[in-house]
Amino acid sequence: MDKDLKYSKLSETDQVFRSLDSLNQTAETTATGLSATSERSVLTMSSLGKLGRFGNQLFQYAFLRICALKSNAQIECPGWIGQPLFGHTDPPITQRLPAAIEQLDQGETLFDAFPEFIPYIEKMAGAPSIRVGVEALEQGLTNVDLWGFFQVHTQFLQPHQAFFRSLFQPVPDLKAALDVGLAKLRSQGKTIIGVHIRRGDFVRLPLAGFTLVVPLAWWCDWLDSIWDQFDQPVLFLCSDELERVLPAFARFKPVTCNDLSIDLSQLQTINAEFYVDFFMLSQCDIVGISNSIFSFAACLLNERGQQFFRPCWDFSIKFVQFDPWNSLPLLYIGGQPKLLKRIDEAAKVALATQGRLGLLRCLCVQVPISLARRLLVRTYLSYQGKGWRGVFRLFNIT
Repeated sequence: MDKDLKYSKLSETDQVFRSLDSLNQTAETTATGLSATSERSVLTMSSLGKLGRFGNQLFQYAFLRICALKSNAQIECPGWIGQPLFGHTDPPITQRLPAAIEQLDQGETLFDAFPEFIPYIEKMAGAPSIRVGVEALEQGLTNVDLWGFFQVHTQFLQPHQAFFRSLFQPVPDLKAALDVGLAKLRSQGKTIIGVHIRRGDFVRLPLAGFTLVVPLAWWCDWLDSIWDQFDQPVLFLCSDELERVLPAFARFKPVTCNDLSIDLSQLQTINAEFYVDFFMLSQCDIVGISNSIFSFAACLLNERGQQFFRPCWDFSIKFVQFDPWNSLPLLYIGGQPKLLKRIDEAAKVALATQGRLGLLRCLCVQVPISLARRLLVRTYLSYQGKGWRGVFRLFNIT
């Protein structure tokens, strides 16, 4: 098994330097047999599988495929977890191309919050970059290397809904194993209510503009408010901290992936046991998600869902109903995409959702670590992009 096809279980913060180093190694070892001026139309995404986790990768790959379809370009990309899961067989990257870096009409991207990223990418490519936005979904792109998360408002993906869904169907052997578990889940009742609770790195990243750790009591109150509306409801519960959150939902008698008797051997070989939760969320009748790309992407693939809910930044409301195909994939504090919260914003959110002890942890532990990580990443990128001159400029040393 190619190590690139195994899913990394590390969070973005834990793997950030490993990912940056991996990107640099990829650039150094990529062949340059074809130039960007070749008659052959090519579209690449050298960062696929390295810039973001599973849900991010689905959005990135879909953007890549749609743009290539529009321009009739050949796709090239590294090995990524979607190959064994969904059967994609795109060829590996054979050339370096100028970077096409994500840009938003409103809000900021990773490359706005970390501007040092752009000269780093340009140095790896050996060419100036361009910026691209949602217009590429209709105009297409050729002979560039896409960089970004491409979590566009899904109104722009809606015309490609059928194609998007076709990209992320499990391979037949895996689908057969999952269907056994789905049948067992459906045998428990008539209305499956799926809930995804993300904590983990959301707790450790209080300054990220989208991280919102919803109290378990809020989830239980929400379930209480809708439970009797449905015929024989069954709770399917999934979380990155399942054993910790499970007791809070005892009165709903939740079913988890561990109760479904699914043969996990295919997934264990690629470190992708999480895919069971993702697949089941894509089959639920009612879905409540965290402010997470992982579960939002599952909603996009859900063809039987009746209602979809997620937490919002108005804590007097707590949860809002949404249409997966006409929404921003993530809700950011302040409304527009914003990579980082201010410290006072992070403190206010921590107090409201985690209490005084959570506020103390936020300000005394998590915020300092987050600020240090950010500074280290910016310093690394500055040095890689422009050497010591870039580092001196970052610290305003002349």
